[in-house]
Amino acid sequence: MDAGSSVEDLFAQTLESSELSQKQKAVLQASLTLFSRQGYDRTSTQEIAELAHVSQGTVYKKYATKHDILEALITPFINEIIPRLAIEFTETIHATRLRDFGDYLTFVVRDRLELVITNRKLVRILLAGVFNNQDEAESLLSRITQAAQGAEKKLSETFSYFQETGQLVDWPALRIVRYTAAAIISHALPAVLMGDDDQIPIDMEQATEDIVTFLQRGLSQNK
Repeated sequence: MDAGSSVEDLFAQTLESSELSQKQKAVLQASLTLFSRQGYDRTSTQEIAELAHVSQGTVYKKYATKHDILEALITPFINEIIPRLAIEFTETIHATRLRDFGDYLTFVVRDRLELVITNRKLVRILLAGVFNNQDEAESLLSRITQAAQGAEKKLSETFSYFQETGQLVDWPALRIVRYTAAAIISHALPAVLMGDDDQIPIDMEQATEDIVTFLQRGLSQNK
């Protein structure tokens, strides 16, 4: 799945299969476009209504506040899209069966970094919801944990090879995943929050190299 379109494509599929009316779908699609283009705080319900070609009354009939729209947008991300992306990526790296841990890290880091950076406008929408609602933050964390646990068996199979060949520290799979994710997020988050939307706000190759170097040192058996 192409990193540049996967998140938006999955959202469109989720929206299309929902039981919402066509006008309600149009409101959410317009909100997604405007929130990602100019930010949640700078978008008005009037602008949403105009882009969706509906009246403001139609917007308020389903969504009492703008935050209700935000919640309606991030719910499918949390409940459906993130778990699906995690499963698909785990199956991909398991099938690839890379035998060098450095090559494995490079593949994982570059792919996940590209996914986050390419979809940085959408990531901001997700973060806006999480930062404004503790329940949504807890739900997101729960879904990410569930996705990692669901992939634990395949990850353990992959990691066990690197551990048996002396390339990887003997840690549980989920601990390795958390360590890796933290390193990627620490590089991606500043670019997501402060980067220029008209150009890639990070040197992907350099960032990948820096993260992989850090992870190899931290995850090596011979530290």
